[in-house]
Amino acid sequence: MVNRSPGGRRLLAHRAVLGKHPGRPMGYEVLRSSLPDDRASGYLWRAAATGAPEGRDPEGRDPEGRDPEGRDPEGALPWRVFLAASDTRPTPACARVETGWDGTTDGTGAPAYTWQLALFDWPDVSDTALTWTGIDRALSALPADESGGEDPTAVTVPDTSAAELAALVDELGFPWAAGVAALLLDDRQVALTTSPALPLPDVAERVRVLDAICSLLPYACRSWLSAATWTGQAGHDLRLFFAPAVREGQSTAVYGGAPPPGPRGDAARGYLRRLLALRAKTGGTHGLVRHLLAATGPATSAPEPYGTLKALREADLLDTVVEEIGAGAGEPAEAARVLQRHPADSLDDRRLAVLTGHLLAHVREARAGALLAAQWSGRLCAVLVEQVLAAGDPARSFERARCYLGAVHAEVEPHRPGSFADLFHALLDAPSPPGDWAGSLIYMAEDQWGRATDRADRLLLGDEAVARTWLRYLLKNRRRSLQPLARLVRRARSEGSPAATPGWLRFAAVLLGGDAEATTATDAADFAEASDQGWRTTLDIAREQRRPEALRAMWPGLWRAARGDRALGEAVAGLVPVDGRHDGGVAADADLFCAATGTGGPGMPRLALLTESGQLTGYVAALINRCASDGELRRLAVDALLAGTPGPRGWQVTEQLAAALPAAFLGPVCEVVHDRLTGRGRPLTDLDVPPYLMKHVAARYDLAWLRPVSGFRRAAESGAPYEELARLLLEAGVPVRLPAQLLDAVAGWTLTEGPDGLEQVAQAMDAAAPSSPGPRLYGALTRDDRHPGLREMLTEHSRHQRAWHEAVLAELWHRRPGAPPAAAPAAEVERPGLFRKMGRAVSGRRG
Repeated sequence: MVNRSPGGRRLLAHRAVLGKHPGRPMGYEVLRSSLPDDRASGYLWRAAATGAPEGRDPEGRDPEGRDPEGRDPEGALPWRVFLAASDTRPTPACARVETGWDGTTDGTGAPAYTWQLALFDWPDVSDTALTWTGIDRALSALPADESGGEDPTAVTVPDTSAAELAALVDELGFPWAAGVAALLLDDRQVALTTSPALPLPDVAERVRVLDAICSLLPYACRSWLSAATWTGQAGHDLRLFFAPAVREGQSTAVYGGAPPPGPRGDAARGYLRRLLALRAKTGGTHGLVRHLLAATGPATSAPEPYGTLKALREADLLDTVVEEIGAGAGEPAEAARVLQRHPADSLDDRRLAVLTGHLLAHVREARAGALLAAQWSGRLCAVLVEQVLAAGDPARSFERARCYLGAVHAEVEPHRPGSFADLFHALLDAPSPPGDWAGSLIYMAEDQWGRATDRADRLLLGDEAVARTWLRYLLKNRRRSLQPLARLVRRARSEGSPAATPGWLRFAAVLLGGDAEATTATDAADFAEASDQGWRTTLDIAREQRRPEALRAMWPGLWRAARGDRALGEAVAGLVPVDGRHDGGVAADADLFCAATGTGGPGMPRLALLTESGQLTGYVAALINRCASDGELRRLAVDALLAGTPGPRGWQVTEQLAAALPAAFLGPVCEVVHDRLTGRGRPLTDLDVPPYLMKHVAARYDLAWLRPVSGFRRAAESGAPYEELARLLLEAGVPVRLPAQLLDAVAGWTLTEGPDGLEQVAQAMDAAAPSSPGPRLYGALTRDDRHPGLREMLTEHSRHQRAWHEAVLAELWHRRPGAPPAAAPAAEVERPGLFRKMGRAVSGRRG
């Protein structure tokens, strides 16, 4: 029971007395008690174990008044012992036992001493942090007849100020008092021994000394501390006491002397170091003692140095936690506790930055979102920005910014709407940010947390460097979302003119479905070249969005990039598949790019699938646009158009390109045709060469044969009369001088048609030319072995023809059948004209 009064706190004290009845020889016993005897005797006998005065009165004399040798004035009665918990009673209490002698003796004539107990319940004492000094003063002021009874006694315990105890600590010497206190944490008994230079004070002052020493420990330590103003030579278990000498196993500190040797345990040594450091830092003892007196819980049953050290750190909690965080050992919960105790507006920038930065890094662990929200301010944002920039290199700064923004988004924003935007914009406005800072932050904010702000969007639309960084992150992200891009496109469209829109954003609009004519190759390059792999990524985006039209603007930059990355052709093939329906210009761009990068099969496969004349017009226009000023592309386009058998569509496009670019395109076309006709590259027959091209190709010195060969083959293929074939051969020259290619064509035709056709052509040649070139044609065809079997076939045919004519002559000259034919008249053999006329009459014409 505790009652406050102006003079102190009024508490109930349990009382008991250990002693003898005057004149009786029996041993000591509990004479009176308001406590159960076993509890009272535990405290009384523990105090009695400190020793007996050995027959001396309070002045140090024996009962007969003699002053024996070895007088001990410091041990004069009364002795006072302060006890807390014990082995038998581990629950702490606050007890004072006073040993005294009232001059009575027992039945043997020996002095009959008394031990008077006053015991207070620990909660009553600890809740009000009463000191031994106050308790001693209160009990000493009680009338002598209130030494104890069967009922508790109400006692008004005066407050003992921290200032009083601090002053005494300073008087004793702070290092000395702190050293003694640290020894107590080593679980040691500490004897305060006398010094010739400084006599011991009286009993009440000794209580103050004991109290002052213990005031340098957290108040809760009194739940296990014990102390005495004097002890004899008997064995006891008290912690701190005055004594004439130190016993084995005890530590000693000379009252009024130098500080005692340091403690042995690490925790106790650490406590002493911190205690001395705090005193040096603050320059005063009062605040430290006041703090330690307030450290009333939790009570412990034995010395716990590390727990005590933790209590001491509360005296300098702010700087201690800041130092721990700086050393990498800070606890988030401790940082939160400090910020609760020291609001942000009471802290300097350095401490505020350390505490809030650590809390943001561990905000979920410390559950400090609401706390940070309550402390939120513009100054706090500025401090956090400074902390971010101080992280070191740009990568670390960015990582710290990510950490802070993520924590604010998840934990602070729910309690303080707008806090994310506050920090986000403060970071964007940082005075000395890394080069690509703003664009990185803007992209991260939306990609990771879906946080986009009007201010960030305006920055992207107005600052090219910021936008380029932002776009680089967008293109690098494999799981990218195009929603931010679409939002910026809509905003630019609604707020500004196309001319004022950044080029990269105009191209983005095309990727997202806008008019392909509203952008340029420069715009496409601004978009794609924001990232190292930007062209490939841009092609992927166009494919995903089904926007092959975007290839038109991409083409120039894409072709430059393809010189270092031929695999881009595969991406173009994916954007404009061969089997799809495409605009003619897009089809041409895709065909040319894939051909130039060696992607897919040979030729221009998309050309063959164009079905409308408008598509073909666009196809040709696109090729003209690409090839007009690029010799390498012209060569590649010619190779692709003439790959394999070009077909009517390929020759048509080639003709139009040659007409549009006569000087630049026709030459490469003729080169390819020439090479293929002469055996270099894939073979090409003269029949494949269209007439418009024939005159240009045939004009070459080594292709003079091309026109007659082509004319003969075309005539033969079309089934022209033999006279027409003969005419073509005669126009090419006399048989013995015909080009080998033309003779090859005639030989091939003969092998296909048979010898009758050649005979008719030869006869037609004879009929048309007076020099009889027909027979010589046979000789020209067989003058070498280039056509195996042709000579034998013609020879066999001629023999059959001769036998037939001989039989006819025999009949004509009236020879009998079966009789040997007579030789024809020489005059008849020498008349070839007659035979030519006869041959024409017999053979007739083809068709």
